[in-house]
Amino acid sequence: MKYLGQVILGLMLSCSLAVNAATPDPKQAVQEATDTLLAKLIAVKPLYAESPAKFFTEIDQSLAPFVDFDGFSRSVMAKYYRRATEKQKQQFVETFRKGLIETYAKALVEFDNEKVILLEPSIDPERPDRASIGLEIHGANNRIFPVEYSLILVENQWLLRNVVIEGINIGLQFRSQFAASMQKNRNDIDAVISSWSVDV
Repeated sequence: MKYLGQVILGLMLSCSLAVNAATPDPKQAVQEATDTLLAKLIAVKPLYAESPAKFFTEIDQSLAPFVDFDGFSRSVMAKYYRRATEKQKQQFVETFRKGLIETYAKALVEFDNEKVILLEPSIDPERPDRASIGLEIHGANNRIFPVEYSLILVENQWLLRNVVIEGINIGLQFRSQFAASMQKNRNDIDAVISSWSVDV
């Protein structure tokens, strides 16, 4: 995805911090997550050139608590999730997490004070544990990148479940990638997991 580096911050912002209110506000949570992540980026950005592994670890520590990796990876595996053993499921969660963190961390380095505008969130009244929120990422040459996040409320904390960037549903793209890899590897889940890489 050509403009991933400029819009990826939006994906980072979809993770959220729990707030003290009885029902957390997704927009407030996203703003708090933004401040936390940018502060971390400023502090550790020099590590990207000096010690990439340490840089990835620092970003992982800031980002991972706010992403529903279990739910996200389960959605990516789709029908194959039922065929997988508990060990395979856990292995894919770990592999999926590592790939996402490293890909997004690399892209995050490219973020250089672009403006991010948060839109009003939408919560389904029939499913108050699900929310979506749009962002406008203002990049170079006055270009605006629309991003939309799907969040899920887990233990009073909004977590990222999926993201759509410029109309491209990342979760569905990963699902198609997993299914294609299963066909290529003749339904060998272990082979798919061992060869998995984030392709965006």
